[in-house]
Amino acid sequence: MNNEKPEQDLTALWQQQPVSEIDLSDVTRRLKHQQRLQRWYIVSDFTGFLIGLGMLIYSWEKLPLYMALVLCSVMVCGGIYTGFVIWLRRHAVLASFEDTSHYRETLKKQYISNQRIARITLHSAWSSELILLVIWGIAAVVGDLSWESFVDKGGVATFIIISVLMAGFGYWAYKREQKFKQEYARLVSQEQNDLFP
Repeated sequence: MNNEKPEQDLTALWQQQPVSEIDLSDVTRRLKHQQRLQRWYIVSDFTGFLIGLGMLIYSWEKLPLYMALVLCSVMVCGGIYTGFVIWLRRHAVLASFEDTSHYRETLKKQYISNQRIARITLHSAWSSELILLVIWGIAAVVGDLSWESFVDKGGVATFIIISVLMAGFGYWAYKREQKFKQEYARLVSQEQNDLFP
């Protein structure tokens, strides 16, 4: 009978511990919001790839062979990029709302994936400019593009405008990566507070 008293004391002590309430409605709301966004992003990613592919197919007959090959390789890389980004969006897109115990874990996984997507987007900003320079360089080496025609057709102005846009795009991607790092840290902190108040 003496063994029951310490067990009762521990039970009483355990029941007196303050409990931090999990804001399940907030986690559910954020996960559903992520699910809607990620679905929209998948549609826009896939549509953008299809538009690029359609433009390549439409202009195929008018392109020199070297340019068609360069643009085909760009489209292959773009397809791989699109597939990878869609794969990273899977956590929120495929989330089921039947079991509440998985909400927070799913949201954490999607925030990590969002960080990766933002980092990849940041690098695609400068790499797309590099690809554009390579395409123009190949056209110049082959003889299809001279400096005079490049300047006359607005190539310099186009490159400056694209550089400014890509710099802004890269900065936006950097800020998104930081935002998702903070969201992930906030979720982990909330989880730790729930476990160890």
